[in-house]
Amino acid sequence: MSGPQDSKRGDAKSPKAAKPAAKSPACPVCGKPVAPAFRPFCSDRCRMVDLNRWLSEAYRIPASEPGQNGENQSESED
Repeated sequence: MSGPQDSKRGDAKSPKAAKPAAKSPACPVCGKPVAPAFRPFCSDRCRMVDLNRWLSEAYRIPASEPGQNGENQSESED
């Protein structure tokens, strides 16, 4: 008679087990899983690659070109 009770207990635990595990963040350089010691990177190598990209100005914010007359936008606002 313990058969039906055991199945109910198993069913109660199965929804928790059915939830997919949270996906761990990926390294922004290579895409491998993040290592807690090097967060947000996976290794010291990827951390240094990212630092080199910043120092060599590989990461840039696009800027709009000045107007046709060559004036700076900040100068024309005054």
